[in-house]
Amino acid sequence: MSKKYINKPVKVSTLLPKILNAAKKKNSCSILEIKSNWREIIGDQLFDKCFAFSIKKINKNNVLTIISNEGSLLELSYESQNIKERINRYFAYEMVNEIKFKKSFQL
Repeated sequence: MSKKYINKPVKVSTLLPKILNAAKKKNSCSILEIKSNWREIIGDQLFDKCFAFSIKKINKNNVLTIISNEGSLLELSYESQNIKERINRYFAYEMVNEIKFKKSFQL
């Protein structure tokens, strides 16, 4: 006869660090915070034209990749410095050093 183990209830606060440990790697928490507050960060005018895709560390610089349709890429490239300043102001430190734009046909 096999033994049955009864697990005691565990607090969620003890489980969350274990579950979210993978999300902390590679700036995942930062991109999640940017995505969840994207409208607040960049404003309503640009919100409908693009979305934050990823943050990668390249040569000690945090590079934010923004996805947009081809028609809005030119306007966004003109606003890139403004977008970078808004993100860094939101985080209260220099979170993003560069912004790259990629086109998507689905927006």
